[in-house]
Amino acid sequence: MAERFIEQGHVVHACARNKEAIAKLRKQFSAPNRFSTVDVADDAAVRRWASETLADLGGVDLLINNAAAINKNRPLWEVPAKEFSHVVDVNIKGVANVIRHFVPAMVKQRAGVIVNFSSGWGRSTSP
Repeated sequence: MAERFIEQGHVVHACARNKEAIAKLRKQFSAPNRFSTVDVADDAAVRRWASETLADLGGVDLLINNAAAINKNRPLWEVPAKEFSHVVDVNIKGVANVIRHFVPAMVKQRAGVIVNFSSGWGRSTSP
């Protein structure tokens, strides 16, 4: 997505947990685009990243939540509590953390769009 937005002339500030993926994007795209390693489940890390982004950009027009984690495919009672907590922390708390730290600026500028992605598993089931 970042590549396509940049090709269309948009400035992209993005984050991911994967340091290698971020390094690749940094090599491929220069300023004013910026790519940071951030774990969205870490509220303090998201707050720092949002502050840096908003200071640099002054505001955001489009906020996309696309982080996700998934458990190994097995019955819920076999999913370790720590693994399940990680999914909740990234998929639910991570979305809330990002929204919490960007929406006040969007409200202040009286503009902006938020897109929250989910996998197909959020809308269907499988034995």
